[in-house]
Amino acid sequence: MSLPLSEDKPYRQASNSCKRLYEEMIACYQKSPCMQSGEFTFEQCRHSEDPRQVTAHCITLRKAYGQCRRNLLNPQLRMRGNMVGS
Repeated sequence: MSLPLSEDKPYRQASNSCKRLYEEMIACYQKSPCMQSGEFTFEQCRHSEDPRQVTAHCITLRKAYGQCRRNLLNPQLRMRGNMVGS
């Protein structure tokens, strides 16, 4: 859903993109004890809510990313842009 970027117009990007939030969430989970141990897959870690395995920050990012994705389907927010992922 992103617009093509060019050097003369670097600002052309969809305002309601959740990409930055997604990248922060992925980085957080990669640094979590769950992924560092090597015992679990990313999907298992992402669904875990065990505070010994996944930090509260990662869980918050996951929930914010989910809300951002839901807001993409909301017609009122789709026109104004997403405030969660911006």
